[in-house]
Formats: sequence, C-alpha cells, structure tokens
Amino acid sequence: MTRWDGVFIGAAAAALGDTEELRHAVSAGRYDAHDHEHDSYRAVRVAPGGALPGMVLRAAGLARRRSGVAPSDIDLVVHAFAGHARDAGRAEHVSRELACTSATALEVVQGSNGGLVALHLVASYLSASTAMRAALLTTVDCAAGPGTDRYRTERGKVLGDGATGLVVTTGTGVARVLSTAVLGHAPEGALVRADLPWRVPETAPRRRDRTGGRAGGRAPDELAPVLAEREREVLELALSEAGATVADVVRFVFPNLGRRLQGWNRRAALGIHEGRTTWGWGTGVGHLRSGDQAAGLAHLLETGDLSSGDLVVLVGGGCGRSFGCAVLEMA
Repeated sequence: MTRWDGVFIGAAAAALGDTEELRHAVSAGRYDAHDHEHDSYRAVRVAPGGALPGMVLRAAGLARRRSGVAPSDIDLVVHAFAGHARDAGRAEHVSRELACTSATALEVVQGSNGGLVALHLVASYLSASTAMRAALLTTVDCAAGPGTDRYRTERGKVLGDGATGLVVTTGTGVARVLSTAVLGHAPEGALVRADLPWRVPETAPRRRDRTGGRAGGRAPDELAPVLAEREREVLELALSEAGATVADVVRFVFPNLGRRLQGWNRRAALGIHEGRTTWGWGTGVGHLRSGDQAAGLAHLLETGDLSSGDLVVLVGGGCGRSFGCAVLEMA
C-alpha cells in the first residue's frame, strides 16, 4: 500500500461496444434464463467485428485530449489486458499512434485487477523522479476469442467489450490519487513486461464444471466469502493510507459482476450500499475484466455528479488472488 503526493488523474475516457439487451440473448438461447434472473444484468456491450483496436486508440486519444497533456509530455504508456485481448491493442502501438515519442511502453497482463495494478505501477513510476510529467494508461477487454463465451464462460459474469484511457499526471487534474493498495500474488500467467519481441503463451480454453465454476475450481457461492474478505482487506488498507474511512467516500466503483458475486450483504456490514456504487450503470455494460474501474470513473466524471473534495474509491479483484484499490479525491 502507498500514499501518493502530487499524483493526479488528468482525465478518463471509455469506448464501449454496442448495447445488446440481455433479454434478447436469453430468447436466442445464448444466455441462461436462470443466470439472467439471478445476476440482474440488463445489457452487455458488444464490439462490432474488428473494432477493438480502434476503440483502444479512441479511448486513449479522448482521455489525452480531455487532460490537455501534450503527447510529448507523456513519459510512460501502460496497456493492461487479460487473455486473448492482447490482439486488440499494444502499448507500443498506442504510443506510436498517439505520437508519444518519448514514452516508455509497458504492458500488464492479468485478470480482473490489471487496471488497478497498472495504476499502482504508473503512480510509482511518476513519483520516482521530478522529471516525470505524465503517463497514459489504457485497457482493452474483448469476450470474442478461443474458449471464451461472454455469457457462459463463468457463472455470475457477463463479459463486455470495451477500451479505456486514463491520463495520470504529476501536475494538476480532475482528481488527486491519495493512495493505492495491491494485495495477493499474481495469478499464473500474469506479467508486467517491457515492449520486447515476446509472445504470451496460448491459454487453454476454459470450461465450466457442473457447479458453474471453472473446471477443477470452486463454485461462485463457495468463493464469495473468501473474495469478500480479501476485498475488505484491500479496501481498508487503501483507506487507512489515505486517512479516510468508508463513511467519507461518496462513490465506489466495484467490478461489474452479477448480483450473486457482488456480496451486497457483506458490503452493507461495512457501510457500503448499492446506491453509493456504479453497479446500476455496470449492469448495462457487463464485466470489463481490465477496465471496469477506469470505465466506471469515466462514467462518474461524465455525469457531473461529483464535487470538489468528494472521495471516490476504485476496487478490483483478479481471479481471487490479486486485489487492488485506489482512493481518489476530486479536485
């Protein structure tokens, strides 16, 4: 866990796929009616064929323009993604297309905590030297690929398609990054790597067992208490480092999981209620494995509901092994 001084969110943006109403997916037999009833998703964002690389650049470019940071002032480009979404964008490609000619390009390959791991990495990088000015963090998520079915790969999750861009600066911005915390060891295959000639090994197609979880794993109901405890731990660490409590927070951004995996009863015991979160918005987007937090933040900023001094907390969890949290204060 780390408290940061002088690190800001310059801007956030998201480019999401087209809206597909889930009742249509149920009628067509693509999505299980029982799952639809229990997880309460309304819709999912689905990218038109071949549109994802363009979406990464669109989100990155919009965030850069909103921030007012010149491309030449960006010292680092970090691109986070999970699984086969690596084909939908690269850090080096983003850096080149946005003319960030002096930027170092890195990639974070992980599950559903990649975006917050990347933010933690970016804050560390920018704080290492007074010469560092800004970084661009991008994510991309795509459910179309070998062994992946957006409706059936994992019970309790409907996978959405989209990309996000986040500009982090050492000057001023729309929000100050007070603290970040990352817990847990990285899942197998999770890496932080430089942009070198190197290939991520292919992952075997995932399949469900009879319980609805991954083959060889535990069912969602069995995992829920374990995940809730790790989430509570990382949340309390980040808030403590920021000198804040749950009661001080105006809005929370949790992963866009289905209702069964959200654990609202456990969160309510901490004083966190559904209405203080972006989950209502997320039920119309689907789970962006790397980008839920940045997309949720972009949504909050675009609605204009936040005021100066408001605290916003971003929470992520990856495969039950890695959890992250960031505490932001609106400028």
